[in-house]
This record gives sequence, C-alpha cells and structure tokens, in this order.
Amino acid sequence: MIKKIFSSENPIMKALAVAADLLILNIFTIILSLPLITMGAAVTAMNDIVIRIVRGEEGYTVKPYFRAFVSNFRNGTFLGLILIGAAALLYFDYLAAEVYIPIMKVGIVAIGVILLAIAIYAFALFARYENTFRGTLKNAAVLMIGSFPRTLIMVVCTIGLWVICLNFTNFGIPVLLLFGLSLPCYVNCLLLNGIFKKLDGDDKKEQDS
Repeated sequence: MIKKIFSSENPIMKALAVAADLLILNIFTIILSLPLITMGAAVTAMNDIVIRIVRGEEGYTVKPYFRAFVSNFRNGTFLGLILIGAAALLYFDYLAAEVYIPIMKVGIVAIGVILLAIAIYAFALFARYENTFRGTLKNAAVLMIGSFPRTLIMVVCTIGLWVICLNFTNFGIPVLLLFGLSLPCYVNCLLLNGIFKKLDGDDKKEQDS
C-alpha cells in the first residue's frame, strides 16, 4: 500500500512532481529575467522544459533548463527585447490615449492581446523547433489564427491568473512568485501539445500503430 502511494505512477505523486518542477522553473525564470535583456531566453528555456514535462520527455529540470537557456539565448533574447519594446510603446500610447483619445484604449489593449498570443506561440516554437526568426514569427501568427479556440483559452489563462492575483495581493503575490510564469506556461503547453503532435507527425504514427 505504501509503495503504491509513493509510486511515481500514482496520480497524486505525479501532480506533486509537476508542481515542484513548475516552482523551480518559475524561480529560475524570474531570476534570469531580472536583467530584462535575458528575459526572452529565460522564458524560452522555461517553455522548452515545460513542453518536455507535458510530453513526458524529461526527468530532470535544472541542468536541462540551463542548457535550453544557452541554446535559445540568441532568438529568445531578440524576441524578448522586441516584446519589451512593444509593451513599453503600448503602455505610453495607452497613457496618452487616456488623456487625449480615450476610445483608442480599446484598440491598444487589442493589439497588446494579439502580441501576447503571438508571443505564447513564438516562445514555444523557438523552444521546440529549429527555424529562422522570421519563419517562427510567421508560423506563430498562422497558428494563432488557425487555432483560435486554443489561442483564446491560452490568453485568458495567462492574463486571468495575473489579474486575479493582483486583485487579491495577500495570497496573489506569493502565487505569482511561485507559479506566476510557469503555471500559465504549463496550461498553454498542454493546449499546444496537440498542435505539436500534428507537426511532429505523432498523430499519424499513433493511427498507423
């Protein structure tokens, strides 16, 4: 009975193991994102490991995370800098619109949501596949539109966690520090797994077997 409880096949133990991995990934990603310039590479590395966790391909977390951070440093950093610049520009545009043209705030928020959706796909694609920077962004935009129901759920989950936590700071801030990045990433990668299976040809293999 005790062996069954502590077995790696036990659903509860699996869930606890995943939670522990997500906590570790979240802390490392926050630390490596502090210089800002490395934020993109840190988020890409997190996606790399979370995808492997979802697909059951990785048994360790720390060393593979740093390997992924190094291997994805160039593209991840470049994407991160673009997103930081775009976010800053949208923020100042939002402040200006609030004073001069309030109706423009809706369009600015919509652009921000679209950029977030593209970023979710792009970070995951950089983590999973070898491609050019332009090709990855193009594929991210195509997938964002072509998989709209998934896209909507991923955006809502990503934004929703932060909105809830920031409105209930007593428990929200600790949650964000422990799982604010890795938990939405895990949910997103669960939803992306079906797309990756199709891209990898796994669905066809399963049907042929």
